Amino acid sequence: MKRIPIEPSFAVWRRAARALLRQSVEPSQVEWFESAGEAGAQGALTTESAFAIPGSSGTEIAGPAAVPATPAIPRELLAWLKTAACFRAPDRWALLYRVLWRWTRGERNVLDLDDPDGALLDQRIRSIERETEDLLILTLFRRRDPSMEPPEFVGWYEPNHDLLEHVAGRFAERMGDSTWMLATPHGAVFWNGMLLRIDRPLMTECEQAAPALAANAMTGEAITSAPTEALWLAYYSSAFNAQPSPVPLRYWKMPPAGPPLPARLARERSRLGAQSAAVTVPSMPPVEYSAVTPPLREPTGPLATCRRCALWRNAKQAVAGVGPAPAAIMVIGEQPGEDENQHGEPFTGPAGQLLDTVLAHAGLKREALYLTYAVKHYKWETLDQQRIHRTPVWRELEACQYWLEKELARVAPRVVVALGATALQTLTGAHVNLSEYLGQTIAHEGRLIVPTWHPSYALGMADATLRGDIVATIAAAFSRAAALADGSAPA
Repeated sequence: MKRIPIEPSFAVWRRAARALLRQSVEPSQVEWFESAGEAGAQGALTTESAFAIPGSSGTEIAGPAAVPATPAIPRELLAWLKTAACFRAPDRWALLYRVLWRWTRGERNVLDLDDPDGALLDQRIRSIERETEDLLILTLFRRRDPSMEPPEFVGWYEPNHDLLEHVAGRFAERMGDSTWMLATPHGAVFWNGMLLRIDRPLMTECEQAAPALAANAMTGEAITSAPTEALWLAYYSSAFNAQPSPVPLRYWKMPPAGPPLPARLARERSRLGAQSAAVTVPSMPPVEYSAVTPPLREPTGPLATCRRCALWRNAKQAVAGVGPAPAAIMVIGEQPGEDENQHGEPFTGPAGQLLDTVLAHAGLKREALYLTYAVKHYKWETLDQQRIHRTPVWRELEACQYWLEKELARVAPRVVVALGATALQTLTGAHVNLSEYLGQTIAHEGRLIVPTWHPSYALGMADATLRGDIVATIAAAFSRAAALADGSAPA
């Protein structure tokens, strides 16, 4: 029996498997085991070490010089094996070698679903593909203060399997030139704008020292209230400076159970069934602060003097909500635009004009609604000597939460129309995908939320047909809000 120690990497396994095939070593004569020692510390086995197969007596068998060539393997089969290699199981390397051995010996039925090895391989490939989609959809990156050193974005996810190599390239395409780091309990992937690096640090005493999280922590969130992030950032710096990590790594460990994500809740309901049943979302978790996120200032006066975030420095004025109080329907947008910043009233620019058109189609009057924003100051940046809108970050939404809660308490709306993902996120306190909630009603903290597109989204569409569809979707949302407000539609 040959014991083959390898780093848990497909590239390393492939080199070792190639050497075994050249020596005609049967799968029953091989025992694979993952080495967390030198292999993990060196990052990858060299080609020479992969070809030097230790025998049962501790001696080494000669390399590929005196053995026949390895049969050509189809690309499709290699892709399947590479995907299945991500499945974390004690027998993963043994299964891959067994499938590879049988295929090279002419047993093409090894890939059939009625074959035990083929069925197990297919099952693991499907499992990896499902978790890959979850990782790509649910991973949340937190943007750090621009004044800090790279990376600009940090993210955390706890996959069940080894997906870093499998998804690193796809994240690099999505994130563009931004520097970022994605950490998992079994390693991290780094991008410094030019180089993509994947590291699997040693797993010694780190996991025992892992800080515990609150029970309401959600998968995919970057937890910043513990010194863990500083350790990861130190490791990020050392990774690109080719230096050993200056600190032992401690991994964030997610709780065994927690609140379900809104996206998953939405997928469990068909759009047709959701028309007559309100979706519920978790309540907003309590805020935790760290050294890089100091506590918000307590309000000391009216909205016009608010200094809870830095947006007041570049805005002309805060834009307060307008409308009757109480009101059956409250409309919440993301933030004021250039026109609203100048006039001090909500929805007075092009988006407001389109909103008036939509309200007319829905049979509503602006005077009967309470109109406001999730963020009260205009956030912008200069591009080609023109001011352009910038989406507020969670810190700024959090700062304005105080004023929005006061408005909700004073207006006491039965129905809230959330225009855009930012408004919906502010109301629910969760990271949500707006497209998954279109046409649905969300029950949250005693009120009904009807999410829809922001009018500015329609204005940005060059295609007239698509723009018309978006406007029709917004009008349908307001019609539903009106029916919910007067009780003619079930909640």
